[in-house]
Amino acid sequence: MKNISLLFFFFSQILFSQTLSEKDFIKYQDNVSFHINGKLDSAFYYVDKIKPSKSNAQLAYAFAAQAYLYQLKKYPDTLDSNKSLDRAIIHLNKIANSLEKKKISSKVYNFKGLINWKRRKLGEAIRNYEEAKKIAIEVDDKILAVKCSNNRALILAEVGNYELAISSVKESDRLIDKTEYLYTNENFLKAKSSVYIRLATFYENYYSVKKNIKLLDSSELNYEKAIIYSKNLFDRKLKAQMNLANIYVKKGDFKNAEKQYLASLVLAKQNDLSIQITTLYYNLGYVSFGQKKYEKALVYFNKVDSISVYETNRLEQIKTMYYLGKIHYHYENYKESERYLNLYDAKFKKYENLKEEETLSVNFFIANKEVNEDVETLKKELKIRKIRSILIQILIFVVFFSLIYFLYKNYIGKKQANSKVNKLIEEFKQKKETVIVQEVKQEVRNESVVNDTSLSIDEEKENEIVEKLIQLEKLNYFLREDFNLQNTAKKIKTNTTYLSYVVNKRFEKSFSEYSNELKINYAIEEMITNSTFRKYSTQAIAETVGFKNAVSFAKSFNKRTGVTPVQFIKKIEKNNSIL
Repeated sequence: MKNISLLFFFFSQILFSQTLSEKDFIKYQDNVSFHINGKLDSAFYYVDKIKPSKSNAQLAYAFAAQAYLYQLKKYPDTLDSNKSLDRAIIHLNKIANSLEKKKISSKVYNFKGLINWKRRKLGEAIRNYEEAKKIAIEVDDKILAVKCSNNRALILAEVGNYELAISSVKESDRLIDKTEYLYTNENFLKAKSSVYIRLATFYENYYSVKKNIKLLDSSELNYEKAIIYSKNLFDRKLKAQMNLANIYVKKGDFKNAEKQYLASLVLAKQNDLSIQITTLYYNLGYVSFGQKKYEKALVYFNKVDSISVYETNRLEQIKTMYYLGKIHYHYENYKESERYLNLYDAKFKKYENLKEEETLSVNFFIANKEVNEDVETLKKELKIRKIRSILIQILIFVVFFSLIYFLYKNYIGKKQANSKVNKLIEEFKQKKETVIVQEVKQEVRNESVVNDTSLSIDEEKENEIVEKLIQLEKLNYFLREDFNLQNTAKKIKTNTTYLSYVVNKRFEKSFSEYSNELKINYAIEEMITNSTFRKYSTQAIAETVGFKNAVSFAKSFNKRTGVTPVQFIKKIEKNNSIL
């Protein structure tokens, strides 16, 4: 009896609890923030700790945080994210106008900014951050104001507006200085070092656009400040030192670059950072080579060759082969030079992301190996020059006409594709449901079409299934990733055989074809009518309309329209610009 009473008391406490204490609410917020960019399950756990509260302010925060967490998932759950955000707004609107409402409003707007940033709605994200920052300043939440300002700066830099990005970070710096009393000493140093690293990075990236040496000077100055504030933060100090050395390299100041790389190497070795150590050995080899200190460069590049086993260092490892080949060639060690150049060539072909100019550079260098051949080889080369000349002329002739043929074929293909796209655009603008007939080779389908003449469904049941399918279409239920025959049959309370039969009979297609057509038609209409949607990546569009990946979406889209999603969007943008 006593145990029953205790259980009743325990559940009654949970059932009738009104709000979390301010101390618990702050603790759970801190835990959500701590795990939000790492362990999502833990972040969800602490959000769930807040949700039993009866406080609208606490619930507004919880659902806004939950909305962002749904967006952070490996496969973002946009529908649940939107639902959670709507619930956050509902609870926010229930709070009477007060300081408390403003404090929560700033946090909700910040989460909206984070969500829109993840969805690549950058304009909306910036507006959200500006609103969050404005309210945060009103309620004296300077730390949140700094976060909003920093996030705004990152987005501005992402779109190439470095001037505004730099201005925004400088504003964050001023806010941090004014609110130093709010930080622990360690957190203040972290905040300041982050500001200066960010400023230095923006100046450096801005230089790559403007090519103004003063921008590199500003980048250098801010990396130096970052090093000062990162005195006890080895990871940030290492990053700042390595980047400062890179600035010196861009300025052609190899001597100071070498000093910074060596200082960074000591720090990396003290903390056993193998990836950074490999990078630093490569950079030291590069600056030594640039100063024509070939013996020193050889030592550093040999270290890269011996320790580089990480995917992160793959590019450095490949380039190391190139420089080792050049150094051995300089020392007339042609056998080793050829070995390394062949290694470079083999590895280079497997690495897709190397720049084209690097390919041209190595090909030119490999051609210079012929200088090492003896006179007899050169004589033989002269004898076959005439033959080679004829072959070259034939090759030029073949390449020329192949190019003409390719251009003509490409022109015809583009013309046909443009015609098809224009037709689609007109159809969707006039809200006509049109089916484009395509010539498709007969292929084995995963889902067989029901043609069983022995199956009979009464017309009333058939109409009921069709009506339910239409309702699901109106609700855009087909955008879900799990919109398949089994789940849909379950949703409309029928069986898969009946559903497949009705779809085949009424729509003259299998359920898979019916599903894909709905998704693709939705994507086409959104591309035509929604400029924001056109800014999405192919992967983002694919996930939005319920495809598992961009490849399958692009294949279905091309099958429907005759062009890729990117080509379709470019055509729409071109038409709009003409209009």
